[in-house]
Amino acid sequence: MQRLGSLATFGRAGGVLAFFGFLCPTLLVATAAQAQEWLYTVRPGDNIWNITADYLSSMNYWPKLQALNGVADPERLPPGMKLRVPVAWLKKQPTAARVVSARGKVEATLIFSGRTVAVAVDQPLQSGDEIRTGPDGSATLEFGDGSQLLLQADSRLALDALSSYGDDTLIVDTRLRLRQGRADSQVTPRRISKARYEISTPAATTAVRGTNFRLGMDAATGVARVEVLTGALDFRGERRSRKVPKGFGALAETGRSPAAAVSLLTAPTLADLPPQVERVPVRFSFPELSGAAGYRTQIAADTRFETLLFDGISQQPQVRGPALPDGDYVVRVRGIDPRGLEGYDAYHSFRLHARPEPPFLARPGQQATVPEKLPTFEWTESTAATAYHFQLAEDERFSSVLLDLPDYTGTRLIPDRSLAPGVYYWRVAIRDDAGRQGPFSDPQRFRLLPTPEVGSPEAVEGELVFRWSAALPGQHYQVQLAKDANFQDIVVDRQVDEPRLAIPWPESGFNYLRMRTIDPDGTAAPYGPTQRIDLPPKNYWPFTLGAVLVLILAL
Repeated sequence: MQRLGSLATFGRAGGVLAFFGFLCPTLLVATAAQAQEWLYTVRPGDNIWNITADYLSSMNYWPKLQALNGVADPERLPPGMKLRVPVAWLKKQPTAARVVSARGKVEATLIFSGRTVAVAVDQPLQSGDEIRTGPDGSATLEFGDGSQLLLQADSRLALDALSSYGDDTLIVDTRLRLRQGRADSQVTPRRISKARYEISTPAATTAVRGTNFRLGMDAATGVARVEVLTGALDFRGERRSRKVPKGFGALAETGRSPAAAVSLLTAPTLADLPPQVERVPVRFSFPELSGAAGYRTQIAADTRFETLLFDGISQQPQVRGPALPDGDYVVRVRGIDPRGLEGYDAYHSFRLHARPEPPFLARPGQQATVPEKLPTFEWTESTAATAYHFQLAEDERFSSVLLDLPDYTGTRLIPDRSLAPGVYYWRVAIRDDAGRQGPFSDPQRFRLLPTPEVGSPEAVEGELVFRWSAALPGQHYQVQLAKDANFQDIVVDRQVDEPRLAIPWPESGFNYLRMRTIDPDGTAAPYGPTQRIDLPPKNYWPFTLGAVLVLILAL
């Protein structure tokens, strides 16, 4: 930056200034007071001349600056002094936007080279550049005054003009053009009229002085939509302008005036969403929002939402996110009204802990009926597992754990003690080679039935009578008697409601008996243990059959 080389020259000119200031101070101050002003804080080593060279558009302004602020000695300014500087005197210079984050396909066409390049974090963008996002892309830009814009998927944004007055942080003039898509803006408040943040679309233009708002442009229909979350803005069409205050939104069609502003939908309720998610892809459901025709869901790594990890729309009150890596996330959800205007956001923080993923549970399956006192548990083998964490409980919440094996190395388990009849739940988690345990599988519910035990048969009036202990209420029984242990030659096959069966006297010799329970819904349990009965001839009765009733292995 060019500076004057001789302070002596300025010293001589100071005498002229003193005379000029004596004759016309009132005129100078009055003229400046009508202008927008910037207050400059004097730093050590500052003087009138270097301040003029650094910030003003012409060195001719230094006498006016001295007079406006009543400076007696232009060479010596006390540090901390506030100098009034009319904005009209400040130099205007180009500035740049900085890419804060980019995800997915994000490209920019550069004005100076004409090339289209992939956008990278911290990349500067100049006036005339255009940035585009793909279906999975998003990018956040930061401007000279700290204002930020989040450009969402399938969007095109032209940087029409980026400039500043004084330096790149004082008074920033930002003019953008949203050709299509959606953009969220957080604009730093402005106190000076020359400061500007303006986004135009083919249908309308937004002008703000510090606010948080969203702007969308549907290129197919020619409709622009704006939603104001804080502050207020002017929404200008071809014929007129609409004031859109906080909590309202408006539409504008190409070639027509913007419609009247309407209230935005309130935020959905996410209070009941879980703090931890153990399955991928991410799935949430929440209460329906009155007046909503759809919902937008976005997921990010933090509450700033500079980088969108997911952005989706659904007609139902639900979140259907991607298979994200394990970690901490924030989801925000907003309702969409029938006009396409999006309402206030609801936020929910959650931790994703889905790896290593649990195995698939083979048996007992969900809602299975098991007659054995020692059921067999089996699950699939995982290549990520060095061990498995097995749990068996009497309740679905596993508040009453009966069996807890945190380092079981197999995929098949038979408990070492019998279980009483009743309802049980079981689940398995994986431990990897780093010792990390993943989430448990969804619990499998099964019912352990009492196994009816058939007593010694009795001879009653020429019939053979079997009795056994009763099972659960509502169950009935299927009893089979065969001449072979494989039950290929079945002599009797009966279903009875009572724990008793009377049959005509079978042929003498070895006979085989088995029985199973059948639930009221028709679900049949496996057959219980097979019993071998050595029957004498009918005329050889009576004698104690219990002595020849032999229990063999259950199949």
